Amino acid sequence: MKVALTTGFDRPIVDGLLEVLGWGEDVLDAVVCVDDVPAGRPAPYMIYRAMELTGTRDVRRVLTAGDTVRDLEAGTNSGAGFVVGVLSGGQTEDELKLHPHTHLLGSVAEIPALVS
Repeated sequence: MKVALTTGFDRPIVDGLLEVLGWGEDVLDAVVCVDDVPAGRPAPYMIYRAMELTGTRDVRRVLTAGDTVRDLEAGTNSGAGFVVGVLSGGQTEDELKLHPHTHLLGSVAEIPALVS
């Protein structure tokens, strides 16, 4: 399994945050920032770039997870097999459930059980 982070932050900000967190290559297989692609969410380009960087060829095997409507829209627009909304962010279940998704979870901590 490969783990990629896609983010709406620019590369310099993300690099600084990852350094502070100590998240290097041993934690993430790829990091895609909004300035790495032609358009951010809800366009699917960050997901596709993450697929390129991790050598993933079948979008149906991709799980996207996020806590915003735009995250769900990007996952759906990409054709990802799993489009997971997580409720530990700023948007509520009532807001997220109105948009296409495959799962709604309380937090990202529940994802390992989903894929095992």
